[in-house]
Amino acid sequence: MIKAGPTIFRFRNSLPYVSGCLLISILCGCQREINTESETVHVFAAVSLKEAIEEIGTLFERETGFEVSLNSAGSNVLAQQIEASPRADLFISADSGWMDYLEGGGKLGDNTRIDLLTNTLVMVCAQGVSWDEVKVETLCGLDFTYLCIGDPDAVPAGRYARDWLSGLNCGDSTLWEAFQDRLSLAPDVRAALSQVASSKDRIGIVYFTDYLIYQDRVKLLVEGPSEKARYPAAMTEQGMEKLAAGRFFTFLQSNKARLIFEKFGFRVDLSEVD
Repeated sequence: MIKAGPTIFRFRNSLPYVSGCLLISILCGCQREINTESETVHVFAAVSLKEAIEEIGTLFERETGFEVSLNSAGSNVLAQQIEASPRADLFISADSGWMDYLEGGGKLGDNTRIDLLTNTLVMVCAQGVSWDEVKVETLCGLDFTYLCIGDPDAVPAGRYARDWLSGLNCGDSTLWEAFQDRLSLAPDVRAALSQVASSKDRIGIVYFTDYLIYQDRVKLLVEGPSEKARYPAAMTEQGMEKLAAGRFFTFLQSNKARLIFEKFGFRVDLSEVD
């Protein structure tokens, strides 16, 4: 059973490198010493991926015998954990910024970074609120107390929300400027969603995939820009030394994983690598 820790656009030639490195190291004993014994793969994934990675991990465990340990949290929190301790084997971020941060610090395996998934933004409110779906041009006059989003200074979903609202007008200002005194900032996107679900005077901007999971508690108001959010993935330096990590990284790009990602509302653009 997959262990939960605390709480791919185009392939860019990374799989041949990873597979080749693993194979050459195993056969020739060169470059890296690969542990081929039973291993646990430590996956650090953005919290919006939690349910999808759990299901993919369970399938991977059943097919390979390796174990998957999932640590899901905000991408900013995970990046800081990876920087502080070499525990993660794979990192899947909800934006490029935190992946860039780790890559710049030399924490990622060479040439393993790929663009894995895309997601979209939606504006939601609690079930039971009288609002029906609204149009973007009427958001300026929407009567609510708080707009709940991830903290845009750190949380990818918050950054995407800020960018979306900054491109929409509200009189002589943008919606982002107009909503400043009504912002309720959360440490991650799931926390923002929980704020919305618990109060009928709040709206929130979250991922479409989060809405699908919680649609019994929240309802859709407005759909955001198509495929606004991008999820890069990479192996870490530690992960490059583990056969199981390389196998799981490949499995994430397989058609079996694709079907699971798409079931949860993500979009994938990868060639099958089964």
